[in-house]
Amino acid sequence: MINSINSSSASFMSQQSSQTAKLTTEQSDFIKETLAQFDTENLTSDDAQSIQAAFKEQGIAPTKELADLMGELEFDAKSIGDAGRAEGQHPPPPQNSLESVDTDEVVSYLDELLTEYSNQLSDEDKESILASVQEKFGLSEGDSLLNVTA
Repeated sequence: MINSINSSSASFMSQQSSQTAKLTTEQSDFIKETLAQFDTENLTSDDAQSIQAAFKEQGIAPTKELADLMGELEFDAKSIGDAGRAEGQHPPPPQNSLESVDTDEVVSYLDELLTEYSNQLSDEDKESILASVQEKFGLSEGDSLLNVTA
C-alpha cells in the first residue's frame, strides 16, 4: 500500500518538478554563449555580476540544472553567485520556501491523493502522504501546510 502511494506520488512529483525546473534549449544555448565570453581563470566580481544580470534578464533562475551546466563548462555557479553579491548581501532564499508555495496546488495535490486512497488509508499511509507533500513543496517537518494568521 505505502509503496503504491510513494511510487504514484514520486511519478507525479517528478513530472511536476521537471516541468518547472528544466532549462529550455534556447536558455542552455544562451548560457553557453554568455559563459564563452569569460575566462574561468580570471573571473572578477564585475564579471560575475554581469553573468548574473544576463541570466536574470533571460529568466534563468539559479537551479541545480544551471549549476550542472555551468560545471560542464568549467564554471563554478556557487563562486559566481558569491562573487556577484555585494559585500554583506545574503543569497536569495531557496525557491521552494514556504512563501512561494502555491496553496491551491498543495490542496489539489492532496485532494488527488486522498480521493485515490480515501477508503484504504492507515495512519502509516497518512504519514507517508504528509512526507510526500512536504518533499514535493520543500517544506520541513515543522512547517505548517496552512497559514492561520489573521
